[in-house]
Amino acid sequence: MSIARECPICGGRPTGVSFPYATYFNDTRFYYLKCGECKSVFVDPVPDTQTFERMYAKAAYHDRYYDGSEGVEYSDSTRLLSQYLEPGATILDFGCGAGSFLKACASQGFVPLGVDFDSDAAIFAARNANCETMSVNVFSKLTTAPSFDAIHMGDVLEHLPDPAATLAQLLRSLRSGGVLFVEGPIEENPSPVLWAAKLFGTIKRILTPTFVADHPPTHLFRTNANEQRAFFTRVDGSLSVRHWEIYETGWPYRGGGVIKSAIASLAVWMVGRHFAGVIFGNRFKAILVKA
Repeated sequence: MSIARECPICGGRPTGVSFPYATYFNDTRFYYLKCGECKSVFVDPVPDTQTFERMYAKAAYHDRYYDGSEGVEYSDSTRLLSQYLEPGATILDFGCGAGSFLKACASQGFVPLGVDFDSDAAIFAARNANCETMSVNVFSKLTTAPSFDAIHMGDVLEHLPDPAATLAQLLRSLRSGGVLFVEGPIEENPSPVLWAAKLFGTIKRILTPTFVADHPPTHLFRTNANEQRAFFTRVDGSLSVRHWEIYETGWPYRGGGVIKSAIASLAVWMVGRHFAGVIFGNRFKAILVKA
């Protein structure tokens, strides 16, 4: 195993493997390494282009993991966003998926543009949300640099091989005074779901030391609330946090049987409580303004 990659959250060096240890996908073994500085966990090596295409093809990813139920959550997100933007504001939804956030934006009177890694997903989102979309490849080759009043990244950062570089590039398209709205998982944040998963994983590793999972390494890093928040200002010191929210969904234990469902319910009940200076919860919403 090569331990050459730096932590994508803080740039620190890894100290070794950590839960969930390793997975084998597309003829490659991917390890989960723990950063010695910020304690985030990240995948090494970075998946190659062919692996990304296989992981994020619409049929393999969007159709499997998104069933449209996220529309309610995104309606809440766009109502929050409307506190910082006027109707008619232009919004880039980077990683638009099937277009649920795009539809919610339109319902609030915003003008959204969707971009997704998979071109089939982008085409579907355009039809689903009745707005303009394009693939990441097309967006990156635009001859005229676009400018937006807001940029949204919903469950996107954790899928990026170099989240800092991608975010820095996107911020060039955000006007001064514009809004960066990011929401997603914080999988290393205190939560009964995290503790249970690590306990079960440790037991499995003790009983079968050679066990390697076979899931695609879609989440390329796992971090906590404090490190996730610090990441944004580390990328761009002109960003100021205007809204920071930690909450819990019980994922991925919600609806997973009696024991897992009970753990998920306990996790949701514990939202807002503190542990070692960190708020319980497995997801965050952040609104930052560019100076």
